[in-house]
Amino acid sequence: MPDGEEPFAADHQRIAVDFDETLTGGDESYITEAAEEPDEEMVEWVNYQYRQGHTIIVWTARPWEAAQETVARLTEWGVDWHGLRMEKGHADVYVDDKGSTPSEALAADGFDGDGELDDGEGKVDKDKDGDPDDAGTQ
Repeated sequence: MPDGEEPFAADHQRIAVDFDETLTGGDESYITEAAEEPDEEMVEWVNYQYRQGHTIIVWTARPWEAAQETVARLTEWGVDWHGLRMEKGHADVYVDDKGSTPSEALAADGFDGDGELDDGEGKVDKDKDGDPDDAGTQ
């Protein structure tokens, strides 16, 4: 490791998050005329992971031509992220030893997976100050 560079903390993770049908609710995609809506719980979970110091990479099968629109949605929805990767390839099923479903990740952090934020649910931190003592308060 070069001088002056510190290794990631032992608990640091690089988290790749899909866009369509993970950060988005429902089954709308960039191909349709209707704008997608965010899955509010997943957005908050991603933001929580960001505030905990993890690296967030939004990785989508969308083509690079859709990058500007994708970034616009991430910004509009208030998603905290570090990087964007496009064109991950298309498949109907991904098999990966490190994979998890969004519902597993949400449940592990106390969310119910219904796509909407509920008072007191999980580690919701509306003011994004990272203070777990006020998580779930409005």
